[in-house]
Amino acid sequence: MKSVGALTGLTLVSRVLGLVREQVRAVLLGTGAASDAFGLAVMIPNLLRRFLAEGTVSTAFVPIFTAYLRKGDEEETRAFLSRFVTLLSVVTTVVCVLGVALTPWLIETFFGGGFGEVEGKVELTIALTRLMWPYLLLVSVGAVLKAILNTHGIFAPSGATPVLLNLCIIGCGLGLADRLPDPSYGLIGGFLLGGIVQVGFQVPFLLRWTPTRIRFDWRPRDRGVLRVLRLMVPGVFASGVWQVNIFVSQLIAAGLDGGSIASLQYSIRLQELVLGLFVVSIAQVILPTLSKQAAEGDDGAVRATLRMGMRLMLYVTIPATAALLVLGEEIVRLLFESGEFDAHSTQMTVLALQFHALALLPVAAVRITQQVFFARTDQRRPALVAVVAVAVNIALCLVLARTPLRHGGIALAGSLSAGLQALLLVVLLRRTLGAFGGRDLVWRTLRLAVAAAVMVAALAALARVWPTPQARGLLALWVAVACAGGAAVYLLGAALLGVGQLGVWLRRGRSARR
Repeated sequence: MKSVGALTGLTLVSRVLGLVREQVRAVLLGTGAASDAFGLAVMIPNLLRRFLAEGTVSTAFVPIFTAYLRKGDEEETRAFLSRFVTLLSVVTTVVCVLGVALTPWLIETFFGGGFGEVEGKVELTIALTRLMWPYLLLVSVGAVLKAILNTHGIFAPSGATPVLLNLCIIGCGLGLADRLPDPSYGLIGGFLLGGIVQVGFQVPFLLRWTPTRIRFDWRPRDRGVLRVLRLMVPGVFASGVWQVNIFVSQLIAAGLDGGSIASLQYSIRLQELVLGLFVVSIAQVILPTLSKQAAEGDDGAVRATLRMGMRLMLYVTIPATAALLVLGEEIVRLLFESGEFDAHSTQMTVLALQFHALALLPVAAVRITQQVFFARTDQRRPALVAVVAVAVNIALCLVLARTPLRHGGIALAGSLSAGLQALLLVVLLRRTLGAFGGRDLVWRTLRLAVAAAVMVAALAALARVWPTPQARGLLALWVAVACAGGAAVYLLGAALLGVGQLGVWLRRGRSARR
């Protein structure tokens, strides 16, 4: 809980800056052709990042690295790290070079149809995507450094790197907007600078607080590296399925109305605010703990850690889902409606957000439950579940995108496939670990839903007493009052219903400090 709290504080700053970053994008690009091109250019390398960097680290590297640390042989551990980082860096570099070479074919083949209708859109997308590829190498190395620090129980430095990334993007976007052929080039430059900063910032902490020393050592057949590779293939697909869904959805959205890709991405940014603020912090913190418990064969401790993670997740995602459904339009207007982002852009984004909000709980459940499988070095079953989820998502996207929902149907498809994936993972965990408090979690979910319903009623009453203002300053005040008041009503309702987890955590925190 201490680690989650510290990491959540840094993540809060990062996500707020992430919203500022999207505001800068909205002002500079809106939902026009350049915004679609920029969104696609950022998405493709980031999709591979989930597979080559974060997917590999979370699903395969951390459990193996934890096992090396438990053995206590520092020289053997350093050799393993050097060989793994060398292999990852070389493979990622090759992928980047191939990516730069194949970008024109990739964009023209998969996105040329819809993009080709707007003059210059395909060419801009190709140029921006080529510039983004080096970011894949930088973020891959940064992800390994982050995993090493996290496994040693050091979370603050890696928690601060997204803050630095967002600051770089904001600074470059605003500072270079008038100096380049298109403002989107400045935003891409911010990603590249941010990638360099993310790596450089973590190195001093690594040298000071851990015994880790990494050198170039090309031995891809090292026993530890081979163990990681054996775990990697199924695990990477399991952890990256959500990004696959996003890629497929935006591939289909490229053939819809202009601005569909951009509106989906703005909507996802708000969804990820909640997931990144708390849920990702929980998942990141519990993986090393679960890995240690699994290595010791303590299934009881694994079940207890899983229950704690699920309770935290439910406590946050249920009211957040309700809040986004009720306040979505006001939040989008406040955050993005300015410059090139007009009222039409707001309506497109709100439509996507209504359906993306439904995915908060299932996506959070997937991220928490997957960590148990990864800690037990069981990547095969989550991968099989991921295959099913991807297939369902693609089928639903193709069907729902043809309905009047248009890009909203694409967002709904992602939410439904995430729900199926979460359900299947929970069933598999029940068979693997036995009962881990499922009835308590269901009962807790129902009571939290009641508390959230009371919050929604309070927000509806506020809207009747004080209608939503049009002026931006008053709208900011209205949203602040609605969020603070809604949170207070929810916390009080949860406490009265006996699921007021916040007070319990605070009491335990005070007791631990004493």
